[in-house]
Amino acid sequence: MSAVLQTQAEVLKLERLLGLAPGELEFLDQVPAAELRGLREKATDLLFDTGAPLLARLGAAAKLLPSPLVATVAERAFGPLLCARAAGSVDPGKAIDVAKRLSPDFLADATVELDPRRVAAIIAGVPTSLVEPVARELGRRGEHVTMGRFLGFVPDASIGAAMGALSDEAMLRTAFVLEHKEALDHAVGLLPPERLPGVLRCAAENDLWPEALDLLDQLSEERRGPIADQVAAMEEEVVAGLVAAVLEADLWSVLLPVVRTMSPDSRMRLASMTCFHSEEVLRGIVTAAFADGLWLDLVPLLRALPPDAIRLLPGVLRDLPGAPDLPV
Repeated sequence: MSAVLQTQAEVLKLERLLGLAPGELEFLDQVPAAELRGLREKATDLLFDTGAPLLARLGAAAKLLPSPLVATVAERAFGPLLCARAAGSVDPGKAIDVAKRLSPDFLADATVELDPRRVAAIIAGVPTSLVEPVARELGRRGEHVTMGRFLGFVPDASIGAAMGALSDEAMLRTAFVLEHKEALDHAVGLLPPERLPGVLRCAAENDLWPEALDLLDQLSEERRGPIADQVAAMEEEVVAGLVAAVLEADLWSVLLPVVRTMSPDSRMRLASMTCFHSEEVLRGIVTAAFADGLWLDLVPLLRALPPDAIRLLPGVLRDLPGAPDLPV
């Protein structure tokens, strides 16, 4: 994941934690992602540690009362915020039994306020029959950050149920702010193959190419290659939209590894598209390869370019002192 995309994702997460609208913390777009993540985790700990002794007593009391009564009191008296803060102090078995008796709307409200690190045992035991309606409601509300915080804590059946309940757009946005990106490759493997073309089409239609590229960037090469081939199979105007988005956000260092995993035929088709045949685009591609050491990713694309585009390369390379000779 590029540093730019990492920071964008962290800004979105911090805005959600602080209850701010998307874009209100845009001025942090030059702050390293690791610093933003550290700030967010400290803020989360501060929120959840406030009143901890009282919340622990509430959790202990819940164990002594029948689950139907606890569920009624939770919805009618305590509310989702207080329940979320106290959940970490409740016995996991008891919490799951209570959760089964709560409405999906209330569970969605409470999920927004939870810190999944503190309730991992509860999350792992929630039945799939509850996960699906809650995920659907969170997707409807646009709570992508909330869902992205939970994926690393749920079993495969729940991951499949949650992603099946989300629209293609919600799934892309959720993957972008996923807390545990190392889980993404496995999660995508749980999707039915017929779902992936729709996700790519959604990226094109909703200007979500950065999110889609970030998704591809997290996948293993074995899983990324067939999806990358689907990108190359899209109409040229769609690929032109991808190139424009990459050019605007300077995401060539994310796109190049994706292109390298394409089959030779797909790479040839992609390179034949005129959106790659401008000096501006080629300069962006070569500059990224030069800056990030991506020459091995760059060469397969350059070799696939038609002669008219290759003639532009000497002028591009002259602008990059120290660039090696490329075997194209």
